[in-house]
Amino acid sequence: MSSLSRAWTGLFDEERDAYVLGLLRLSLSALLFLNCGRLILELISGGYFADFFHAPIVPESWLPSRSGYALLLGLEAGAAILAGVGIWPREALLAASGIGLFLLTCDRLQYHNNRYELLLLGLLFAFTPCDRSFLLVRGEAHALSSEGRRGPTFARRLFQAQVSLVYLGSAFGKLSDAEWRGGQVLLVRFTDSVAVLAERGLSAPSWLAALLGSALFASLAAKAAISTEVFIAVGSWLPGTRRLALWFGVLFHIGIELSARVELFSYLMLASYLAFVVPELRERRFEYDATNAGARIMARLLALLDWCARFEISPLSPNGARSARVFVTDRAGHRASGFAGLSHLAEAVPLLFPLWLPLRLLTARQRRRQS
Repeated sequence: MSSLSRAWTGLFDEERDAYVLGLLRLSLSALLFLNCGRLILELISGGYFADFFHAPIVPESWLPSRSGYALLLGLEAGAAILAGVGIWPREALLAASGIGLFLLTCDRLQYHNNRYELLLLGLLFAFTPCDRSFLLVRGEAHALSSEGRRGPTFARRLFQAQVSLVYLGSAFGKLSDAEWRGGQVLLVRFTDSVAVLAERGLSAPSWLAALLGSALFASLAAKAAISTEVFIAVGSWLPGTRRLALWFGVLFHIGIELSARVELFSYLMLASYLAFVVPELRERRFEYDATNAGARIMARLLALLDWCARFEISPLSPNGARSARVFVTDRAGHRASGFAGLSHLAEAVPLLFPLWLPLRLLTARQRRRQS
């Protein structure tokens, strides 16, 4: 059998640990609830959309009444809650996403790519074995055993493919638009972003305001954005470039969130990166000096922030000589301290991940000085 045939067969037969999928299910459920909450608030404050001008995709006769619409929103919100806490999580995720998709077809004026993407990813994710961990109703024992958590990974691959298609579709859409490609769209957005920052209590310095108003900068930024989206879409599939692609993705969406109004889209895409995390657990090690207060604090913080269960945390042997208070061992078995150890930590802890590349560069610089 050829390597291509084996890879194709393995795509359907592969089974991996589903622990991290539970965390992603929790994130998607929260985003689905927030999206539904927006619709509920709009119904309360603005009235029923069908009482005003609307453009349904489905036949007009399929539209629910006002009370029926309110009931569907209540069911969607309830299903999102059930999916989050772990009560029939896959069925509830399917129900919440399905109801949301139906309501989206009731009025195309409410359609936005980010809303559709949230509902579509939620629907796809319901077919993954995401019901084997982060079951909040189980209390402290919120995950099945390691054997019980293993499940087929094919649906996770479909989820990953859809995430990549979002970036590719966005990149090629921008590339085919002369105004986007040339930077005119970004120039308007950058100009408006100063006002957005002011609304959020952040004042842009004069040099930054001048930079954001530069046509040359907008043109370069447009081409960089298109290149970044292509790199994220392709690089996230390759082991050698995955970390770098996801790191660029994190900064990309932080920039979008700070400069534009995209509802829950940035949070959705950042949460979706969990699907690209290596599924196996505790393949890294964090060793600390139990006699040192700072090292003990680091160990406690890591235990709180290690949501993906990347690290085995243990105290250092009291008898062994040591050159540092903390040592971190990565998946490849490289044991390090200092900037290198912090780099290993940032690589695997979601909240610290934006620091990974700067720490990696500082480590490389330090090694060059020592050589």
